Amino acid sequence: DYDTPLEMARAARLDEIAALLERRGAPERRRLRGGLLLLSEVVGGGDLVRRQHAYHVRLRMWLANGDPVRWPAAGGPVGVARLEDNAQTLVTELLVNRGRVMNGLFYGLDGMRVGGTRRLHVSPHLAYRERGVPDVIPPNAALTVEITVLKAAETSPARPRSRGPDA
Repeated sequence: DYDTPLEMARAARLDEIAALLERRGAPERRRLRGGLLLLSEVVGGGDLVRRQHAYHVRLRMWLANGDPVRWPAAGGPVGVARLEDNAQTLVTELLVNRGRVMNGLFYGLDGMRVGGTRRLHVSPHLAYRERGVPDVIPPNAALTVEITVLKAAETSPARPRSRGPDA
């Protein structure tokens, strides 16, 4: 017999549920790096996300005032990238590479597992800095980012990129 759900979770060794009950649903707010806070996490059951590998992800972002970021177009491979939820959700393939994603996402993916979701607070210096994204994200914007790693991509991690005429 247990008096509270917290006691029950502890007795069953359900550490993640016990931690959530202890916080009473408040955001976790665990610092991952300077300027990057983990607000919440649902741990996936798949393999660890690895650098230099590609994954299918679901990505949502909000500005500090709570407004959702609406994407003008789906960025990513043809046939994979698409917009959902009135252009508020981007489903795409993402190569986990420091030069290919903003630093906040690169560091936020560290330690994730396939099937997991993280909600992150990303300071401007780990996001789009003073340049922003014209007509989408203002300069020096702090962002709340939610990323779900759906599955590993079927493509090779070191696939060649097409080169433009100036290459």
